Amino acid sequence: MSTKSTIAIALTALAAGAAIGLLLAPASGADTRKKLAKKGSDLKDRLKDMLEEGSDLIGKLKDDAEELATKAKDTANTAKDRVKDAAQEARATAGYSKS
Repeated sequence: MSTKSTIAIALTALAAGAAIGLLLAPASGADTRKKLAKKGSDLKDRLKDMLEEGSDLIGKLKDDAEELATKAKDTANTAKDRVKDAAQEARATAGYSKS
């Protein structure tokens, strides 16, 4: 199960639990509607904050991935150059000319 679906299930369960609790509480209809509206607004705000944090995290992960890819390419190029230099040196030591 993905993180998104887990979060969606948790938020849905939280909202359903809050709504059931409010509906069963001994309060007037107007008070209950106000409480439901407040809980809905709070839930919306929390979800918005979570989405912003997720977006920030995705941006950071993309930057980190790009940096790692660049380092990997640099490392591969360095290794390639070292192998090439070692081969040329081995040829020279063995008395072969560069062809």
